[in-house]
Amino acid sequence: MATRVRRPAEFEEMLGELRDEGIFPTFKDVLVFAAALGFRRGNRKSFQKSSEPIDLEVFRGDFDRTIMSMIAIEENSDPKMLAPSNEAERVLCFEEYANGGLEIMKREISDGKQDSKHKRSEEHTSELQSQL
Repeated sequence: MATRVRRPAEFEEMLGELRDEGIFPTFKDVLVFAAALGFRRGNRKSFQKSSEPIDLEVFRGDFDRTIMSMIAIEENSDPKMLAPSNEAERVLCFEEYANGGLEIMKREISDGKQDSKHKRSEEHTSELQSQL
């Protein structure tokens, strides 16, 4: 039986930034969002190296457990995924979709920063050209 939800170590820095900047109040909230995003975009990624796991009881809210259960039921096409005996599989499915969602978030955040830098560079160039 699973008692903790792993956080992928690869995204630890981004998780910290998202929480510290107030975008998400907790690591748990980032993982719930990332799992839903990963599931929606079909990006399930296994991982081995994890940072400090989060106690499963932290995911006690109705919304959190509903997302976790819905993803597992849909992934396996089996409502029996709700059985207590399938908790470890539900958590693994959630962790892997969260990892996939974090990958998407990192890519889109990085692309957004690149687009922003490119746009500022273009604006600066246009400004300089207008001064000539």
